Amino acid sequence: MNPKTMSKLITAYCLSHGHFTVIPHHLRENFRDMVDCGFTAVALTFSESEMQYSRRAFELQVNLARAEGLKVFVIPSRLGGRFAGAPLMPSIWISQHPEAQVPGVCGWGPIACLENQGFRDWIKEFMTTLLSDYPIDGIIWDEPKNEQSISLHPDTIARFGNHPTVEDMEDGFTDFLGDLTAHCFGIKGDLQITLFNQKPSSERFTQAGSAIEGISYAGYDGNLSRQSFFHEEPQWHKYRVESVWERTVQECRQAGIKTFALIENMLMPSIAIPEYEENFEKYLQTYSPDHLAIYYYAHNNEDPEAVHEVTRRLMMKYLR
Repeated sequence: MNPKTMSKLITAYCLSHGHFTVIPHHLRENFRDMVDCGFTAVALTFSESEMQYSRRAFELQVNLARAEGLKVFVIPSRLGGRFAGAPLMPSIWISQHPEAQVPGVCGWGPIACLENQGFRDWIKEFMTTLLSDYPIDGIIWDEPKNEQSISLHPDTIARFGNHPTVEDMEDGFTDFLGDLTAHCFGIKGDLQITLFNQKPSSERFTQAGSAIEGISYAGYDGNLSRQSFFHEEPQWHKYRVESVWERTVQECRQAGIKTFALIENMLMPSIAIPEYEENFEKYLQTYSPDHLAIYYYAHNNEDPEAVHEVTRRLMMKYLR
């Protein structure tokens, strides 16, 4: 079967897009461009910063995207230090609530104890507001974080005993994510929910996450070119997205759900654009996730317009 007929859902992945400097006609142009490229949905980050300072901006984004015919997915970002997304900053709530923090563990900031009822109540309230106030079509749980970090928080010890294991931590995260997903469905029963993990996570954990009731799509992100953060020599900082395809297929088949992949075309120096073009075309010729997400004007590229032109041209060739 032709790969161009296979991907049912094609999402423009956007991080921290139009939250503070908000120019509505620019947003409208962006969403129209997404549709022209072949995207059928847009994923927009929403962090505690947006909940505090950018409620109207997010409403504008959602309404403008839907007016152009795009589905709108939300990426709840950096909540409790337990998910990825943007902006890259510690969770405000967990920074202000040391009683809910995992002692001695710090990723990009303190992380929440998933057995702490105060944190669970807060994140459910956060998601209730988000899903009640905006016409959201779905959620993307972006890279569960620190799923193997041992918590010696009193609430963790009360549940797992004095010597919790890595497996206990994975089970605790799966329970937390299942509980949170069920809560979201209780607010809005027709959500499409996607979960993607990181390749270094154990298959035990990723298989359990894929089997959470309510998850529609599962998979991984990954890149297709070398990357650099500024002017240093580009390197392969992350695994190739193709390297997790068979794992994705197996886990989704076992869980009875559909496949997902996110193309990370970010942090790209100009010298790496030709290899991105070659590898992206090969990817589209070979692989066909049910839900394919591609960064839209991904962050920190040296020549964003050139990267977008490659993305647009190949999408129009294979995904229109």
